[in-house]
Amino acid sequence: MNKRETLVGSAVVCAGLVGAGHLVDRGRAGKPIASGGAVALAGAYLAGTYLQNLPLFGAVARPRIAAGRSEFALTFDDGPDPRHTPSISRLLARRGHHGTFFVLGREARTHPDLIRQLADDGHEIACHGDDHRLLAFASPRTIAAQCDAWEDAVGAALGRPGTRLVRAPHGVRSPWLVSVAHRRGYAVCGWDGSVFDTAEPGVATITRRVVALLRPGAVILLHDGDGSGQGGSRAQTVAALGGVLDAAEDLGLRSVPLGSLLEPETQGSVGV
Repeated sequence: MNKRETLVGSAVVCAGLVGAGHLVDRGRAGKPIASGGAVALAGAYLAGTYLQNLPLFGAVARPRIAAGRSEFALTFDDGPDPRHTPSISRLLARRGHHGTFFVLGREARTHPDLIRQLADDGHEIACHGDDHRLLAFASPRTIAAQCDAWEDAVGAALGRPGTRLVRAPHGVRSPWLVSVAHRRGYAVCGWDGSVFDTAEPGVATITRRVVALLRPGAVILLHDGDGSGQGGSRAQTVAALGGVLDAAEDLGLRSVPLGSLLEPETQGSVGV
């Protein structure tokens, strides 16, 4: 499903819940208890679906930073893209930073050389599904198939598995996505704040938004590709990255693979 279909579907679910509560209350006298409960349930459903760090539908992996550590995670979604990924990968490596790239299986099949470059530059390669479909209404079988296709594509490019971290497209989750991912050995990852670099707000704005989020343990979401398949440019993100690294270094921070920051009990279930 695409974004519009997912939003419409979510609205239908919420309307159905509230409508059912209203019908129950119509058949009984007294306070609208069922209606109130239905509204609360609809709100919980929306929060669990769209708030990427909320563990309502299952545990979301979060960094744990020991005292004195000064590390954070730069993460990039929707690639690899030959127009942008090589520049990002080389710049990070040249300056001693490492990122986590949540790649799409379809792009890994198209650009296996870029997957290998990311690995050679010391970056972490994680799962963003196969084709960027939103998973709010995906069945457990569909979620598993997305992971299978990603594993096959990355494994073919690298000759070994990628890291078993997964970020759902747009962070949108079904009530069973986390449980399916965990059974397959994946940790489900969110991010901090809202940079919205895909809206191309300008290099200075992207830089400012990222810098405002910088702290030990921060998980920053940027993009090196266009998950919609429309070929949108991520040139502003590339141009902003140097300023982001300057600010991080001024603060004594360094980007490391996200997997190295996760809580030990989560990290132990991930592997590579």
